[in-house]
Amino acid sequence: MSIATLPDASPAADTHTSEASGEARIAELSELATHLLTSAEDERSILAKELHDELGGLITAAKMDMAWLSAHIGTSLDPAADEKFRSVVQMLNQAMTLKRRVVESLRPSLLDHFGLPVALRSHLDENCSRAGLEYIATLPEETLDLAPASQLALFRVAQEALAGTLARGTAKHVELVIEPEGEGYSMLIGDDGGEFDVAMQRTLVGMRHRIRAAGGTLQADCLPGGQGNRIRVYVPRSPAK
Repeated sequence: MSIATLPDASPAADTHTSEASGEARIAELSELATHLLTSAEDERSILAKELHDELGGLITAAKMDMAWLSAHIGTSLDPAADEKFRSVVQMLNQAMTLKRRVVESLRPSLLDHFGLPVALRSHLDENCSRAGLEYIATLPEETLDLAPASQLALFRVAQEALAGTLARGTAKHVELVIEPEGEGYSMLIGDDGGEFDVAMQRTLVGMRHRIRAAGGTLQADCLPGGQGNRIRVYVPRSPAK
């Protein structure tokens, strides 16, 4: 009696199956990462609105009450109480400034209302001025012909790149350039600080995924001799489907 035996599995078939499985897994992880980024942006937007509406309303109300007290009390306070009164008013003004900065970091209102060039110029001006950094921004005057998601991706890359520059604390100059290129736009952001640190290298992974989700590419380079860093981004006018 003969015993039937199963044929040996084909190595080529196994390899093909393994490659297909690996590609499917990579696609699944990429889709998950995109979903997480989108969810995070949605949560940032909700939090920014709550801070703007609710916290902003509370601070504004407190400032109005202080103004009412100032008008009714006049100069009747003794010097120590008057100093405390002025200190509270100053702290409320600082709280309003902090609230505005946090809200803009979570969801840049200038981006939504005035477009990417205005939002980036404002972000650079505020952060570089506070850190004592000089910057050069070469940006289009007109609104970019880009989908909102692509504009947000570019803003986040510039925001994270600048945050990395400030965290390293070795740069004295920052440069940002956006210009039309082919069927889309290119963005260059660089500094004259030291090489990317470990934290920035990790951040670059998220940057690349943001830009790939917008159908674009990102390249990051450290200049020889620790002369600085360059991040170059390209995004098409219409996101890849």
